[in-house]
Parts: sequence; structure tokens; C-alpha cells
Amino acid sequence: MTGRSRGGAPPAVLVLEDGRVFRGRAYGAVGETFGEAVFSTGMTGYQETLTDPSYHRQVVVMTAPHVGNTGVNDEDAESARIWVAGYVVRDPARRASNWRAQRSLDEELVAQGVVGICGVDTRALTRHLRERGAMRVGIFSGSAIADEGTLLAKVRQAPEMAGADLSAEVATKEGYVVPAVGTKRFTVAAV
Repeated sequence: MTGRSRGGAPPAVLVLEDGRVFRGRAYGAVGETFGEAVFSTGMTGYQETLTDPSYHRQVVVMTAPHVGNTGVNDEDAESARIWVAGYVVRDPARRASNWRAQRSLDEELVAQGVVGICGVDTRALTRHLRERGAMRVGIFSGSAIADEGTLLAKVRQAPEMAGADLSAEVATKEGYVVPAVGTKRFTVAAV
């Protein structure tokens, strides 16, 4: 992690709506966040996952044990911002080690205000989610940490995903054209 060692990051707590609690350290922004807990089994492509609008209002748990090795660059994003509500990793890379990296994953999460947690047994968390199904989750760090009962109540008050109309929240505000590369063969419109 750039700017702070894992041991120097504030404590963090992840609370699922069924009462299961995981403890770790803050990763990314410090504060609190809520969303639907989902997991990603990809060993690469974390930047694309984070910037994919289909993950809006979801807290993504990465099952790969080590995340952040390649850092973040301005070319690999799926959209102009990070859409996940929160991020959970087991062991974040201490530094980005890729020639294309422009900053660390931790720096990008902080810059975009994404609250995360590291040091969590993400495989145990993933197994729990697979067995119990979709549920709301909260991540709390720094001054947002309180007793578990208070945190659980906050998670259970968070909006559910069922029935949510998120397309208007993630759609572009204005239409745009992607210029053709090479010889024009067809005209394609995406709606």
C-alpha cells in the first residue's frame, strides 16, 4: 500500500446483514459504505471490475489472495470512474510493479472515495456468501467503527438491491460517438 503500511492503516470491520463480522484494516478511503455483497473470482482485471457500471452499489470481494500488483492506469478503465460501493481484498500489493502503472490501487481508491478493507479471509467470506446468498453489507473504518449491534443495525437499514432501478444512475448523461478505426464497413448504433 502506498503511503501507509498495512499495520499502520486504521482498523476496519465488515458486517453482513446476517450478523457475520470480519475484521481487518482500512484499504482505500476511510469511513463507511454499504451495498450488496458480491464476489469476483478473477485473478486479473481488478481495474476493469472496479470501473464496470454493472457493479454499482455493490461491495466486491476479491477471491484472489493478492490484489493490486499491476497498479492502475488511465487506459484500462471500463468507464470514467469506479462504480463499486466498497472493496474487499485479502492481501493488497505493497507497491505496483508494472511498467504501465500510473498509481497504486490504494491511491486510486482513496482518490475516488471508495471505502475498502484488507486482511480479510476472502475465501471464507466468499463461501459464506455462496451458502447464504445475496445480502447487504457494510464496511466501517476509522471513526465509523462502533459496537457490532450498531453497525449491524446500519447495514439492515441500507437499501436493498431488489427492485432498484440503477440504469439511470450509471447511464451516460449525453450520447457520444466512438470514432471508427480502419476502413468503414458498417454503421452500428448502441442504445
